[in-house]
Amino acid sequence: MRLLAVAVAIAGAYTDLSVRKIPNKLTMSATLLGFGSNLLFYGWNAFVNSVLGFLLGFSFILLWILGALKAGDVKLYMAIGAVGGWRFCLSVMIISVLLGGIVSFFILLIRKEGRIALKNVWNYIVNMFLLRKFYLYKPISESSYFSFGIYIAVGAMITIFIGNKNGFL
Repeated sequence: MRLLAVAVAIAGAYTDLSVRKIPNKLTMSATLLGFGSNLLFYGWNAFVNSVLGFLLGFSFILLWILGALKAGDVKLYMAIGAVGGWRFCLSVMIISVLLGGIVSFFILLIRKEGRIALKNVWNYIVNMFLLRKFYLYKPISESSYFSFGIYIAVGAMITIFIGNKNGFL
């Protein structure tokens, strides 16, 4: 099932890079396939693991609310969780967020508009905590976004290579 989760992540990364969107057709069908195949082939325990993985992926809705991820990224995490289970999903989440955060930070430092964006994000975070007002972060331009699906796919591949049967955790 983990290889199927990696295949879903790679397909999501491909569409994210090519059309800047992860289609519902991919994520929803993978989610249903994950639920069904885990229940059919591995039983109730695997189904519960699948549901927990789905819910863990859904927890990243908070990052969508804050504007850090797009909805397709969250749905891709949910699909990976439904297919691979919660431990696999957690491993993918940790690796992809760390890797994506490090790479995007350096990209922002290199580009002039990136340094302005970093300053704006810093002001946003400080204002959130000082004023206790939470609102959706709005980037200056569409160029502030990048395809995060590639980091999710790399996180899934790394999890397979370094992990045990359920992830590295």
